[in-house]
Amino acid sequence: MDHLPKLPPRAGLLPRVAGWLVIALLLPVIAGAQNVPSGFVDQSMITGLVNPVGFTHDANGRMYIWEKRGTVRLYEGGALLPTLFLDISDEVGNWRDHGMLGFALDPDFLNNGHCYVLYAVDRHHLMNHGTPQYDPNTNEYFAATIMRIARFTATGPGLSITDPGSRTVLLGETAQTGVPLLHESHSTGQLVFGTDGTLLAAFGDGASYSLVDAGSANGTYWAQALADGIIRPAENVGAFRSQLVNCFNGKVVRMDPATGDGVPSNPFYDADDPRSPRSRVWAMGLRNPYRMTLRPGTGSTDPSLGDPGSLYIGDVGWSTWEDLHVCNEGGLNFGWPLFEGMDPHTGYWNAVTANLDAPNPLYDGVNCTIPHYRFQDLLIQETQVHPKPFPNPCDANYQIPQWTPRFMHTRPPIDFRHGNQSRCAAWNGTTAVSYDLDDPASPVPGPRFGGWASIAGTWFQGDQFPQGYQNVYFHADYPGGWIRKFEFDPADQAVSVSDFASALGAIVYVGEGTDGALWYIAYNQNAVRRIVYANTVDLDPVAAATQDVVFGPSPLEVQFTGSGSTDPEGQALSYLWDFGDGNTSTDADPMHTFTAAPATPTTHTVQLTVTDPGGNTGSVQLIVSVNNSPPQVTIDAPVDGASYPVGVTTNVPLQATVTDAEHGPGQLAYAWRTVLHHNTHVHPEPIDNDPVTNALITGEGCDGEEFSYEVRLTVTDAAGLSASDTAWLFPDCSAIAPVAFMTSDKTSGEGPLQVAFDAGLSFDP
Repeated sequence: MDHLPKLPPRAGLLPRVAGWLVIALLLPVIAGAQNVPSGFVDQSMITGLVNPVGFTHDANGRMYIWEKRGTVRLYEGGALLPTLFLDISDEVGNWRDHGMLGFALDPDFLNNGHCYVLYAVDRHHLMNHGTPQYDPNTNEYFAATIMRIARFTATGPGLSITDPGSRTVLLGETAQTGVPLLHESHSTGQLVFGTDGTLLAAFGDGASYSLVDAGSANGTYWAQALADGIIRPAENVGAFRSQLVNCFNGKVVRMDPATGDGVPSNPFYDADDPRSPRSRVWAMGLRNPYRMTLRPGTGSTDPSLGDPGSLYIGDVGWSTWEDLHVCNEGGLNFGWPLFEGMDPHTGYWNAVTANLDAPNPLYDGVNCTIPHYRFQDLLIQETQVHPKPFPNPCDANYQIPQWTPRFMHTRPPIDFRHGNQSRCAAWNGTTAVSYDLDDPASPVPGPRFGGWASIAGTWFQGDQFPQGYQNVYFHADYPGGWIRKFEFDPADQAVSVSDFASALGAIVYVGEGTDGALWYIAYNQNAVRRIVYANTVDLDPVAAATQDVVFGPSPLEVQFTGSGSTDPEGQALSYLWDFGDGNTSTDADPMHTFTAAPATPTTHTVQLTVTDPGGNTGSVQLIVSVNNSPPQVTIDAPVDGASYPVGVTTNVPLQATVTDAEHGPGQLAYAWRTVLHHNTHVHPEPIDNDPVTNALITGEGCDGEEFSYEVRLTVTDAAGLSASDTAWLFPDCSAIAPVAFMTSDKTSGEGPLQVAFDAGLSFDP
């Protein structure tokens, strides 16, 4: 996904780090207090995770939570199990927006133990694994690599851990057979099983997110990818890979989970090459389809019929529109990069680019000088005109033949703008039009809203919610922190849109819980949360605790406050404080004195448990550190407010002066976090625990969009106290010339042709 929420700025080969310290991202989002409908409650359910990105359940109700770094955690009986279900972190490329973003259990998991993972591959692992050059402690990031799908099998009692030896690669066995990844985002998405038992996966375009990328784009790894065979010369077309039939990028693929082969009922299946991209492609024209879900009750159980069911896809847009797509048949083309949302994308329409997989039969070098069709020749806006017009660019009297893949844009039923505009697709006769949802003439009534990163949600079948919230589709936006309710008819046509919940945090996943409630992941909290209807169940109370002092010399008197704890039903609560030193209190707001031996830093974990009359409990913890003080942290490099060069990658040293009155250097844990801020979104790097290290700063900026880097160091002493410092870096635009940008209302037509030009987007960096 190329979007995380943004912090406001104040006026190569990398060593792999194994972090022992679990630290939340602490990235603020467009959020305040959670806002859910009356009668609903938003609750934190599972914490202690490391960048969770999704969850699912087996038929027995056990939850599987997968983390971006390449691990899967089990949650059972109200607790996270200590042993990882799966750990392929040495193989996963966990950088920028990349990682292990997709996971699925086989429909027959309890019998066969199969599970499937979708991930970006660490280039060092891709190119060196199995050779003497491979080092499991080394990563190679910011370089060309691939995306991969693999199957593992769980073993042992309860199927609680996977067998590493069961690893079977279904897609991406080699650098030449994977899904190309040539930039810092737009990589893996979701794994979903169709009703017919086929395995579906979504992939991004693998192109640049910061400019019109029609191939050989600055800042992408195209030259390295060509040299390695990761892409063919015909695939060096940037975002237009989404329009190449024989390429995995920007596609939903459909395959046999036993072999990874394409399914014969796929729209472009080639019986002579069932593992080719075209044999596995189900739908195309996507940019960054981070999440998708299957509508229950749709599809056939027979894979030969080519009907796995209706997929609801959240496609993250570029600078203007976010999409909710519905894919209910094979061969659909959602338009990217020639369309964003329902509209043509002027930048890519003007970037006329040849499709080297589509030769023009009229080409003779004299009368026709266009040897290959251009992508712009092969895709038209959605229309109800028949037959569809696909004129040959050399002679409009000749239609492009049907054996050349040609497409009509499948518009999203709903799109929403960066800002505050939401629309539905409609028709004016045979012409595609759209209506704002709050327009009285809109065929789909709904509120005006905006968003910045479309996150597909879930078709909600639970019975814990009131009737009006059952059998509806919930969709989310990541930086927007909202979930909205969408109603569709049986033909997948949008009926209405309603507000549901807002200010929830950075949402990366929405799913239904086994309890019939709506669960989601708040990435900025490293937490799984749920929205539950309070009127049908006696909910757990929410413990809230504060303290007036965190650290100090012995004896240390601390005033605690627990009276801010709440019960969803408004019932009276009882309190139990455990001070971690053998003493307890049942007061709501007790005072307690902590002691420790002289000059001995001692930490106590204090827990407040509140209980309602029904016996339901909620707990929260604080720490008190006696004879201790936090470290003093000052970042020396980079200098706060410094500039970085544009257009090149810079290796920036990370150094700091750190002192601690009670602890030596060997008792301090470092956590460096480097975050690229892009407009309203961010791209965080994994935590680096080396005291002195470096960060790769890619030269983004000075192109009319906002870019900056945040470097944050948190140091924690052995007694649990932490301190942080932050430095900001900004692009050096002083030597950048003004940028001319022009759009037109027409790109072709019969003469005399009147064209209106607009240069209003030109800018001076």
